[in-house]
Amino acid sequence: MNDILKYEPIQRFLKGVGEDVKKYFGKDPGCIVYLQPNGIWYALALHKWLSLQKKNITLLAMQDDAADLNEKEVRGRKVLVVDGDVVTGKAYKRSMEGLRQRKEKLKIKDVKFATYIDRQDLADFSVWKYTPEAVWQLDRFDAKDLQIISFLATDGRMSFAKIGQKVRLSAVSVKNRFDSLKERLLRVRAVLNIDQLYTMAAHLEIEGEEKAISALVEKLENRQEVYHIARVTGQYNLLISFLGRNLKDLELLVEKEVRKTPGINSLRVSIGEIPHFPKTILPRL
Repeated sequence: MNDILKYEPIQRFLKGVGEDVKKYFGKDPGCIVYLQPNGIWYALALHKWLSLQKKNITLLAMQDDAADLNEKEVRGRKVLVVDGDVVTGKAYKRSMEGLRQRKEKLKIKDVKFATYIDRQDLADFSVWKYTPEAVWQLDRFDAKDLQIISFLATDGRMSFAKIGQKVRLSAVSVKNRFDSLKERLLRVRAVLNIDQLYTMAAHLEIEGEEKAISALVEKLENRQEVYHIARVTGQYNLLISFLGRNLKDLELLVEKEVRKTPGINSLRVSIGEIPHFPKTILPRL
């Protein structure tokens, strides 16, 4: 416990949020409240780190609804709720609401939330956010570019002027960004709606000799109804997903194109509805 500050995740947490949390508490008395079980180590480390610089910080544990809160320890203080990971946001909302309901009664000066990973972009302080923008390489394009791409993905015929109104840019600025993206990252092309053409899908798990797998990939990669092919490791070494208008279509492709391929040792077939994703496929003429 005495060496908690030496661990790498703790060091990243303190480096990511420490100074901002210290500014938040300022000269006011503070209380760090951790949510069990994931918040304990980050809260302990933060409390120890702050106590080396500022003495008037208390440390408490709390369930996310604040029902077991030690009210005496938070009275008249600034409060910081600490958790390890905001996943759905439920614990964040319950804990913050529980404390805010008691804020006036306990004369709590302020309430904020810190976490290591914030998947919902809710916390006041976090090391890493898992938001739609965060999963992209924004060194190659920015959030405005991402918005433009999103609108065009929904409606490829949307005008630059209309997109500009939505993202608060001029039509000229949108066009310039679009031209730049098209050179580096985008392809503009027509696609087919799956649900207008097919009613069923099949998924194949295939184990076979390398020569047979290569032959299957070459034979099926340009078939219109095939929307997914992947080489994998494990019990099987090839996955294929394809579409059909009826069961007969699916059975025909499995039996004639796959099962009869020399060198296929085992095959597992699952049949079901058309995929929830992707919703479109490219036309192959």
